[in-house]
Amino acid sequence: MTNAVLKSAWRSPTTLGFLVAMLILTCLMSPAAFAQPSGAADAYYIGYFGNANLPGFPDTQVNIVNPGSTGGYSTTDLLTPVGDLCANIYVFTADQQMRECCSCFTTPNGHIQLSTNKDLTANPLQNPGVVPSPVAGVIKIVSSSPAAAGSCLKSKAPVAATTYAPNGSLRTWNTHARGTVTGSSPLYTVTETAFRPATLSDDGTELAKIQAQCYFLWNTGSGTGICTCGKTPI
Repeated sequence: MTNAVLKSAWRSPTTLGFLVAMLILTCLMSPAAFAQPSGAADAYYIGYFGNANLPGFPDTQVNIVNPGSTGGYSTTDLLTPVGDLCANIYVFTADQQMRECCSCFTTPNGHIQLSTNKDLTANPLQNPGVVPSPVAGVIKIVSSSPAAAGSCLKSKAPVAATTYAPNGSLRTWNTHARGTVTGSSPLYTVTETAFRPATLSDDGTELAKIQAQCYFLWNTGSGTGICTCGKTPI
């Protein structure tokens, strides 16, 4: 195209309008245009458990690692930025009922390991003489800032039971025991999978619902309905 033709096209209102529209669309279609707020973009993960609390099956684990997504230092380092996070954990049975919830403190580059049988399903809000221990279900984890230095408690309630804002990012895996041979001497295989990232509803109802359900467990369960945070693996 010659310079004269290009100049003529640029002067054309139709062509100019087309170019402006293309520029606007290019900007809107960029990844930044669809980016979620930085605090919540990677804070929500989901996994599952099965064959828990069953004879013949071994216990399984949930492993949580803080990669330092909000900073490389802990409050004990007396340096900034501080990257301590809360892993707000919500345990559901397969019928959508929340059975336990808790908040576990994690430091940058720290690793905590939770037992499915002992930490996540051993203390549900139910009558154990009537309702059996959970066997299968869903585990949701939402990352947030601690309520105070070195704490995932707000007053006495776990952060998971309050109206916190998601923040930071954690990485989580859990093991699964699957039966391969049944009978008096069952055999099983153990595999490990990563939790999958998910998206909280844009209107905030999912986050508000699980926070409210956790508050109900904490407020009415007299100690039941609250999971525990396991230990640091050795």
